[in-house]
Amino acid sequence: MPAERPEIPAGLYPRRLARLRERAEAGRYDRLVVWADREHSANLAYLSGFDPRFEEALLVLGPAGEPAILVGNENLAMAAAAPLRMRTVTYQHFSLPGQPRDRTLPLGEILAAEGIGAGSRVGVIGWKTYPSREAIDAPAYIVDELRRLTGPARPRRERHRAADRRR
Repeated sequence: MPAERPEIPAGLYPRRLARLRERAEAGRYDRLVVWADREHSANLAYLSGFDPRFEEALLVLGPAGEPAILVGNENLAMAAAAPLRMRTVTYQHFSLPGQPRDRTLPLGEILAAEGIGAGSRVGVIGWKTYPSREAIDAPAYIVDELRRLTGPARPRRERHRAADRRR
């Protein structure tokens, strides 16, 4: 048995996030969201050191600043204690059944406050890859809300022209 428990240095997480932001910028994404639950938490744990032991979590990453982590009641303290600094946002519908859900904003309002809106290009990071980029393994209600907020998909060439005009 080792004398010490192996630990990932806390300074590694901001570097991982910086690399992800570089890839997001190269791919012309405005925001990235990383969905996780107890069984599918590797991407979130890799990026933040936070493992959502109770139910679901959603990381929203913009081009700068602290990412937001949406968690239910049971995960508030655990998310706040993660090695990566994140703004915790209570989204009580990520809580276990029977938990209070009376102090939460609708998911669309939370995502809009995080900068997701009409024309945004949002990358969704789950845990599988599929032949089609249209197939997303995050829960349908999250994907539906993202699609509702961002509007209809535009052809790739048109998206790049719009991104070039914004720069």
